[in-house]
Amino acid sequence: MFKKDLLIDSSGYVLNLLEKILSTNIKIYGIENIPKDNPKIFVANHFTRIEALLVPYCLYDITNKKVGVIADDGLMKSYFGNYLQNIGALAKSHPNRNNIILSDLLTARKDWLIFPEGRMVKAKDIIKEDSHYIVKINDIKSRIYTGSAFFALYSEILRQDYSNNKIKNKNKFQRKYLINQNDKIEDKETMIVPINITYSPIRTGDNFLQKMAKRLFDNINENFLEEIEIESNIVLNSKIIIRILKPISLHKMLKNSYGLVLNHNTIVEKLRYDLTYKFMKKIYENVTIRFEHIFILILYHYKEEKICKVYFKRIIYLVAKRVKEDCTLFEDDIRNDIINLISYEKYPIFNEILKIALKDKIITQTREDYIINKDALLNMHTHNTIRIKNILRVVLNEVLIIDKMNDIVKQKVNLTHEQIDKELLQILQEEEKNEFETDYLKFATHKDIKPKDIGKPYLLKNNLSNKCILLIHGFSSAPKEVEELAVYLNNCHYNVYAVRLKGHGTVPEDLKDTSYKDWYNSVSRSVVITSLKYDEINIVGFSTGGLIALLSSKKYLPKLKSIVCINAALNLNDIRIRTVLPAIDFWNDIVSSFNAHSLKKEFVENKARYPKINYDKFYVKAILQLKELMNITKQNLEKINKKILIIQAKDDPVVNISSAYEIHEKIKSKNKQLAIFELDEHVIIKGKNTKNVFEKIKRFLLDK
Repeated sequence: MFKKDLLIDSSGYVLNLLEKILSTNIKIYGIENIPKDNPKIFVANHFTRIEALLVPYCLYDITNKKVGVIADDGLMKSYFGNYLQNIGALAKSHPNRNNIILSDLLTARKDWLIFPEGRMVKAKDIIKEDSHYIVKINDIKSRIYTGSAFFALYSEILRQDYSNNKIKNKNKFQRKYLINQNDKIEDKETMIVPINITYSPIRTGDNFLQKMAKRLFDNINENFLEEIEIESNIVLNSKIIIRILKPISLHKMLKNSYGLVLNHNTIVEKLRYDLTYKFMKKIYENVTIRFEHIFILILYHYKEEKICKVYFKRIIYLVAKRVKEDCTLFEDDIRNDIINLISYEKYPIFNEILKIALKDKIITQTREDYIINKDALLNMHTHNTIRIKNILRVVLNEVLIIDKMNDIVKQKVNLTHEQIDKELLQILQEEEKNEFETDYLKFATHKDIKPKDIGKPYLLKNNLSNKCILLIHGFSSAPKEVEELAVYLNNCHYNVYAVRLKGHGTVPEDLKDTSYKDWYNSVSRSVVITSLKYDEINIVGFSTGGLIALLSSKKYLPKLKSIVCINAALNLNDIRIRTVLPAIDFWNDIVSSFNAHSLKKEFVENKARYPKINYDKFYVKAILQLKELMNITKQNLEKINKKILIIQAKDDPVVNISSAYEIHEKIKSKNKQLAIFELDEHVIIKGKNTKNVFEKIKRFLLDK
């Protein structure tokens, strides 16, 4: 049976739409939790109409078995009616609905998907009262429906009766439950499989599907327009996360009831509420935590009206750190690059959510603070308008029910600024230390592993100074490369922090799988560390480190006073980069197309000036990342306005002198200096000819 057989007689548009969503927007976790042969009831939370179309389709795609769904009568009569009928959906009002479902579960003919909330819960407003979950819609409370528990329990009781020959009239039984002569009562137990459905992100706003619907249909009511806006944005802009959770055995729940002289209804009534609570707890507590959850939950729990902008971001970072440690389910927007949230630059996802909060008047802002409007934040509007008028309240409701998340946030929002800074500094220093130790341990048995003191980041202290210089080494090198300059500047009464770019100071293979963003993030973390300890920061970067120093100038950190770039690798002389590398890349593409992966050329040899520090080969993937960093830096030169010193060796064999002139010409800094030295080496911060270079840097740093 082919997947498309599911949609015979359905609209081709429906099929194409679902396949488009399935291939691009859906992430399914926990497929291994689906029992292979057991009759199953899938139970899920319900936020959108499209779930009734999409989830059965996804489950069918996984199991190759139809999954029926109880659909709203209106949806059955809509454009999607044929499709729903084809997957075996039943209208809520179908007169023989219960017996059809029980029949499918007894015979394992078909699985079922049920939404126990009974309707779309647009506000996601769920509370716990005693041992029950309660849905709130327009301030009206109703318990979660126990129908799915009833079907699961009742089908299992009937199965046991049938296998134990307790059915007095089998013909009547078979007629009632639509069991044909060719049908077999499945021996395996009915199982309930909870599913959590999460959308990332949930956004509102006009889009072309919404506009198309307005043109196609006349007199669309406001409720339908709201659903079109929300669901079309989900289709176009959201990741749909379907998390299939571990199944619940009915046999275990019922085993104490077997053999007792109790009628079926008594047994079911005894267990259905506990069973419903059990699987709904799994569903609600397995929300995939997103950045916007943390953002809005902090505003909700923060006790003061004003929250400092800088410390708001720091609290978000601390909460995200705990979420990654204590919660197994979180989105990539928490995992990836979150250091840049607190490293004094624009952070796209923060700004996106901030824009919504400002638009909905949840916060207003001054230069230094956000002012929280709790009334606006908590405004539930109505069931049919909240997703349009206050989407962040919907996001908040999704996590208010998760005790662990609320405990984490409550603890962090009660910290003082000093406590936040202390904890943040400790975390970042531990992260940096652990990153190096982990990378080093990974390659510890490698024959070419560098001594630890080569790659380890270090701080040279000057206890009489509140100024710090952040030193950044070059490509395929290590913090040891900048040691002579570090010692010199430390003797000039500066604290000096030598950062390690990720992938460096170990073995070449470590660099192979890192990106320029990883290198940039290493520096961003060091910028935050130094900003928490010192009153003034200056960034000095050599070669590739010079490029990252230039990019770091975009950070809106008043403590960042100046940038020094030394032989910044904007344009290279190395012919291998300009000619050999593209040829290797082309060759690798060819052999990959023939699956001849053993013929791929992964690296080029490097005859390093300082082989004890630098790698002896460059991996192609790493060089491509360097090229990307060069391009990104070029694109950002015109945005640079910090005080800057550009140093270049005239006859640098690696970096073309045009790099220095291009940087000097394109940056917008009012205070910019260009210093060309009559030197013919690339590494001009080590060896005999460093005196003039070092003194120039010193004079520049001292110049107010």
